[in-house]
This record gives sequence, structure tokens and C-alpha cells, in this order.
Amino acid sequence: MSPQILGLVLTLNFTVLAWRLLAVGQAFLDTGRTGPTGRLGLIGIVVIALLVAIPHIAIYRYGTILGDTFERIFQGAATSDGGHVPGPVPKDGERINVLLVGVDKLPDRSASLTDTMIVASLDPVGKTVSMVSLPRDMVSVPMGNGDEYGPKLNSLLSFAERNPTTFPKGGMRALEDAAGALLGIPIHYYARIDFIGFIAMVDAVGGVDINVARTLRARHYDGYGLPTTGFRLTPGRHHLTGAEALAYARIRKGNGETDFTRAARQQDVIVALRSSVSSGGSLFWRLPTLLDAVANTISTDVPTSRLPQLAAIVDEVGAKDVVRVVLGHPLVAAANTRYGSSQVPNVKAIQAVAARLFSAPGTKPVPWPTPKATKAPKLSATPAG
Repeated sequence: MSPQILGLVLTLNFTVLAWRLLAVGQAFLDTGRTGPTGRLGLIGIVVIALLVAIPHIAIYRYGTILGDTFERIFQGAATSDGGHVPGPVPKDGERINVLLVGVDKLPDRSASLTDTMIVASLDPVGKTVSMVSLPRDMVSVPMGNGDEYGPKLNSLLSFAERNPTTFPKGGMRALEDAAGALLGIPIHYYARIDFIGFIAMVDAVGGVDINVARTLRARHYDGYGLPTTGFRLTPGRHHLTGAEALAYARIRKGNGETDFTRAARQQDVIVALRSSVSSGGSLFWRLPTLLDAVANTISTDVPTSRLPQLAAIVDEVGAKDVVRVVLGHPLVAAANTRYGSSQVPNVKAIQAVAARLFSAPGTKPVPWPTPKATKAPKLSATPAG
């Protein structure tokens, strides 16, 4: 709901409250009774007036919280991201591409690293969502202007923010342009989430349900938000708290775990969080806490004028309509570079996969690896410069 519509609803709410209280008062006075009003009568009218007013007070309370959340998420984006320049605007019926960025900004970190980078594309015609996770250690990524960013991609946001002369459009726009150039698509908007606030978001909806495919064990996990260091989950369905969900999404050094397995788990958490938010009547009572957590955690440049349209489309997208991809070999190749253990992208191969994943509106997206029934683009294991 846009702020303009929200303001209209709150004004209408008070108008209806005044009309209803007037009707209650008129009914009380226009009874045709004789004699003075007794104590029980006065108590009764007060009780009735309170019962009439309580729902309207609740609407006002939740409405003002929602308005404050909107202002902090959407207006705050302009100040928190400095000289951020808006990207291209999608036309009616076109895919809406959003870069989802998880910032590993913890108390013991001097730099903010974008350890989670997911491009989510919404097809407003076919009512599907395509998601692709970008490796944090990818190097030599095209910038969209003919240049390449040599260091690891997860450092681009912080580096660009420290060098505004070289990156006048702002750090986030630089990262959006790089992600778009890599995939061969325009990135219209971004949504940024800080890991610390993520815990509060998950706890505000009562946790998330995750199906763990195999044992996840990381003995040396820093344990942020947990009572002890280390983390372990056995195969099966688990209900995770905010700190546990963050651990599940962050671990990459456990036995058999890599950046690629972590990227898949991060997508699991996003889908699970959406399910927790959209189910369960108890969410109504947790809404103020959830909205406060969201406002403290997320910033985005999605125009508020698009929110009603996006909400209507997303509401029609089911879990089976979300196609998820994690870029791995041979789309990227492991290499030791001057920046340490890195992933070198095969840009042409990545763009061939992206063309099928981010298909024309109304056309079913093709996942990767491509199912055998569908002809897949030929991929080369030789990384491109």
C-alpha cells in the first residue's frame, strides 16, 4: 500500500469512527424513556463506546506503524546509500529485476561485505520468479561500461562507497550494474538487508521451517546470536530461530560445504521466511515487532507507487513458481588469484543460462542445469577473461 493510500485510509478510519460514535450517542438519547439515566445505563454506554472505538484505534496504531516502516525503508534508502542513482525503469509487462544484497556487517568487521547477492526477477505476465545466486568470490566481473572489477565481487559495494569520485553513481548502483552486465539483463531496483536485523525479522514471525537435506556441521562457526560457538543440524525438518536461521544461511566452512551450497541455503531461508510471513493468524499480533525489525534491516529503492502492483503479483506466485539457480562449475572456475581463492566467471556461458532463466514474460523459465528434455546451451569449462 502506498503512503498516499495509507493516509486516505487512516482519515477514512477516523471519519467512520466519529459517525459510529455519533450513532451510538443518538441511539442512547433517543430511547423515549422517562426518568434519569441509571448507573448501569451510563456504564453500558461507556462499554459500547469503547467496543466501537477499539477496532479503529487498532487500525490507527497499525497504520501509523506501517507508515513509519515505509518511511524508514523507502525514504531511508536515499540517505543510507549516499549518491545512489536510480536504474532503468521497467515498462508495463516487462520483467522486474531486483538485486537482493545481504550485507555481512557485524560488530567485529571493519568493512561491509556483500556476502549474499541474489538477482530475483519477477515475471508479471507468467506470475513466476527466477532467482540466481552470484558467488561472493567471483573476480574480473564486467562493470557494464567496458571495464572490469578485478577484486572479489563482494568487496565492490564497500570499495565504491569509499571512492565516490571513481563511482559517482554510488556503491549500490555500481554493484547493480556489475550484476546486470554479468547476467546480460538490466537491474531495476535493489533491496539491502543487514545480517544483524535478519535475526529480529525471523524471530518476529516466530521462526522459519527448513528441510535440511544432509547433516550441516560447522564446529568453528562464530556463533553470532547463539549461546555457544559451532552449529549443527541433522537431516530432516527443523524450526529455526533467527540466530539459527542466520547460521544456516552463513555457514560455508563446514564439512562438504562451499559458497555454492551456502547460496542454495540462503535461497531456502528466503522462501521459508516468505512462508512464515504469509501464514498463521498470530502474525497480526506480531506485526508491530516485525515491521520494526524490517524497518531497521531493509532499505530499497523500489518506488512506493509500484508496491500495490508488486504485492498483487507476488500474492499469485506459489512456491512451485519460483525457479532457483546457483552459479557453479562450469559457469565459474576455481582459481588462486592475487585476491586469494577466487571464482573466475565464464561470462558468455553465464549469459546463455541467464537468457533461459530470465525468459520472455509469459514464457516458463528454464532452470540450470537444464532438464534433459530441454536442449541446453553449450557451455565451455574454459573461463572467459
